[in-house]
Amino acid sequence: MNFPSITKKEFERNLSSNFSFENQPYIGICVSGGSDSMALLLLMKEWIKKLNGKILAIHFDHNLRVESNFESKVLEKKVKKLGVDFTKITWNHNKIDSRILEIARNERYKKIISLCKKLKIINLMTAHNLDDNLETFIMRKKRDSISLGLSSIPKIRVVDGLRIIRPLLIYEKARLEATCKKSKIQWLIDRSNFDERFERVRVRNFLKSKSVKCIDSINSELNKRKDVNLAKEKKILKFFCKELRFYDYGVFKICREKFNKLSITLKIEILKKILTTAGGKDFSPKRKSILFFLNLEKRNESFNFTLHKCLLRVSNNSIEILKEIADKHKVEKFFLKKGKKTIWQNRFIVESKIYDLEMNNISQKNWPSLKKKIVLKNSKLDFLIIQSLPLIILNGDMIIPFLSENKNLEQLGVKFYFSPKIPLHKKNFF
Repeated sequence: MNFPSITKKEFERNLSSNFSFENQPYIGICVSGGSDSMALLLLMKEWIKKLNGKILAIHFDHNLRVESNFESKVLEKKVKKLGVDFTKITWNHNKIDSRILEIARNERYKKIISLCKKLKIINLMTAHNLDDNLETFIMRKKRDSISLGLSSIPKIRVVDGLRIIRPLLIYEKARLEATCKKSKIQWLIDRSNFDERFERVRVRNFLKSKSVKCIDSINSELNKRKDVNLAKEKKILKFFCKELRFYDYGVFKICREKFNKLSITLKIEILKKILTTAGGKDFSPKRKSILFFLNLEKRNESFNFTLHKCLLRVSNNSIEILKEIADKHKVEKFFLKKGKKTIWQNRFIVESKIYDLEMNNISQKNWPSLKKKIVLKNSKLDFLIIQSLPLIILNGDMIIPFLSENKNLEQLGVKFYFSPKIPLHKKNFF
């Protein structure tokens, strides 16, 4: 079957109907050198001229294959020949023996996001296509039959203030190849794309063996799942707006009566979101574990339950969710230089502009003496919550965020705020 190339008008209609951009946009484009990213580069090169903007091709050399450095040099010549600016990021690392794709993906996004921040780029495009979307859908379907994540790759994802945009999700890979061929652009071929040790490669080969009718059926199933999940997301958002309370020190509380009026599916997805955010995790708890908790909740008026490194405190009126900290008899110290930023327990951003500071864990061992030294303004805050906060020492002062009296961290040039790996408002799909 011959697939047509993507026309300029078709691509422009797709962009205008699905995405919005700033005036004279500066857009980063992840370019691997494959047909997908080269087609995206070609299409964006024409489109960006109309907006008086500019694009930057960003290539990430994973340094996992001996030929990768040579390929990046070839790619740089191809990109510059098109009149597009090019930059390369090289990942220097020790040998990786397991979870190669996952570790490489995380490092790639981390370094590219950092570069975009430095260059003040707020929109980053990747060349994920319809084939990628179907592959992801099949892989996720194997793992969880009802998760919101089954909607597959999101069209837009916001990470640390950067919009990651995927404008090619509606196009088959064959059309992207046809687009490159029409412009006589040769693309690079990564031999790891044929390595069946990787699940995605096995799924890709599985799809290649299927008929067009079968592929259309899978795509139809994916689109139906998106519609179903969109309705779920709207209901979850409505519940969060009306029935969820959040406290700056990282605690969530939901109305138990309203929660129990929801369907079991919505209960599971709501708890997945809150537990992931409250625990500072980058993955959600298992459905089986949540169902076990929900069965207990039906039969008990009040109880405590540990799940996903969080404590769920169930009372007659509410379910309170907070991060559970294993008590450490040995108090560990963390140091932060002025002008630097770090993350406390994967949940709080700490930044000090004026002073070097020291952070200590709070434990049952040091808490009795700390109470005598620090005047507390929030004495009703129980120890389980206090234990999830740091003792901050700077410029001769000892401060516990949200707890210490007359000690304003901002006046001392310190920012301390809740910013988990996966925020509660993150959508599973768009």
